[in-house]
Amino acid sequence: MMIKKYFNVILLIIVAFVLSGCQKEPTLQEINPRNDVYYQLFVRSFADSDGDGIGDFNGVTTKLDYLADLGITGIWLMPIHPSPTYHGYDVIDYYDVNSEYGTLADFKNLCLVAEEKGIKIMIDLVVNHTSIENEWFQKALAGDEKYQDYYVFTTASTTGILGSWGQNIWHTIDGKKYCGYFSSTMPDLNYFNEEVIDEVYNIGKFWIDAGVDGFRLDAAQHFFGTNEYLGYSVDFYDNIYFLKDFRKKMREYDPNIYITGEINLLTESIVKEYFIGLDSPLDFPIANKVVTTGSSSGNLNYAKGLIKIYNSYASVDPDFISAPFLRNHDENRLATEYDGNIAKLKLVVEMLMVLPGSPIIYYGEEIGMYGSKSNGELSGTTAIWDETRRLPLNFGDSYTTTWFNDTSFYDVVRNQSVASVMSQEEDETSLLSTYKAIINTRNNNIALKYGNNIGAYENNTNQLQGFYREYTYEDQSQRVLVLHNLSSSEIEMPEVNGTIIYASGRTTFDNISVISPKSTIIIDVTVK
Repeated sequence: MMIKKYFNVILLIIVAFVLSGCQKEPTLQEINPRNDVYYQLFVRSFADSDGDGIGDFNGVTTKLDYLADLGITGIWLMPIHPSPTYHGYDVIDYYDVNSEYGTLADFKNLCLVAEEKGIKIMIDLVVNHTSIENEWFQKALAGDEKYQDYYVFTTASTTGILGSWGQNIWHTIDGKKYCGYFSSTMPDLNYFNEEVIDEVYNIGKFWIDAGVDGFRLDAAQHFFGTNEYLGYSVDFYDNIYFLKDFRKKMREYDPNIYITGEINLLTESIVKEYFIGLDSPLDFPIANKVVTTGSSSGNLNYAKGLIKIYNSYASVDPDFISAPFLRNHDENRLATEYDGNIAKLKLVVEMLMVLPGSPIIYYGEEIGMYGSKSNGELSGTTAIWDETRRLPLNFGDSYTTTWFNDTSFYDVVRNQSVASVMSQEEDETSLLSTYKAIINTRNNNIALKYGNNIGAYENNTNQLQGFYREYTYEDQSQRVLVLHNLSSSEIEMPEVNGTIIYASGRTTFDNISVISPKSTIIIDVTVK
């Protein structure tokens, strides 16, 4: 018996040794699972698979290869739930999908196919408020005490109480007064009610089970908003503590879940505090700095300004994940702001893709789509507001959606002159080709893809702005120097010991003696 016991012990040791030798070395992506390149996508405008003019889940699934080829590793889907509006930011049912986009089975299939292609799915979770048509609110109006406490009702005087936009945020229906910060049709949920919080946890778990890899929390600074609760003292830390608890609960359910949120502020001293509760508050301070600098001919303090903001974030969380972007669905498109200047549009995406974090591309930016707010102009009998910021993406094939095509709107007319995806894919000098090239460079260089180490270039000028990015993991290390020529003139290439790995508009990097106007050079300066 003793011999058998020793034999079994030896056998277990041998098996353990063999298994340890067979284990796959973790990839950097597995070590840093929340560093991605995201693509913000409006399903309605993206790809139509059934010919009804409206984008759908199956259309997105069909176009995943396009996104993978672009270098996208994560998709942010704007609201997918049933809603009375075209945009979906007022949810009727959190446990279902918009039938115009397909079925829940179609959505789950999208998640599965995306996973096979190495693309994560993040959905917009709009739980600051619901639709006025949501069953919860309808029950509240009918006198159901449980659901009355789901919302923020009051009998107190609200005269003169305004939101930060200056609009009255208190509304009355059927003799009942309630808070709706964004609209009378979007009643705010009551986050002093634990049942509401539990409901939101259940919603999150439901969609994780459906296959999502992350949540973008809409209006995340308004869960506990000033003037949105009467008789309570609240500040932005109430939002942070809720977000921290939400992330903790979702992490218990899925350790790799990624959670970002809309903190629409330019003050980094406040934004930084949201890293306590979110993986990534959407980085409006960085977006503003990149876009304003990209449109200029020089900025002596660009690199210093970036470093100041990142140091501020690092003071809260050294492993922070910034979520930088250029523009989003609530803002005028960059091509409109830059008046279609392709040189600026190419430079600014290069500026975005060399920054720390998980950058976000708003669909259509890669081909230079136009779009601006229409201020209530009429299309037929319908008032048009943000529809013209969220127009159909022109693939140049039968998948192009047609839900909005009223050419009396200026941005629709201008978009007709923008080359389609198919046309730009065949043009090595196109804006789309620049997007592919810089994203590919980011994805294949660990100093650009991971980590937050950033330091200013020692010879910066008003026109030439540079910084170093560095990342080390175990025996892998890389340091790169990023140089942006912000001006409209050539700049002599500085003497730098290293290897050029990216130069705007070029596929080979020999004999580069100047930095072209509005362009970027990236040099690997790793000490061997």
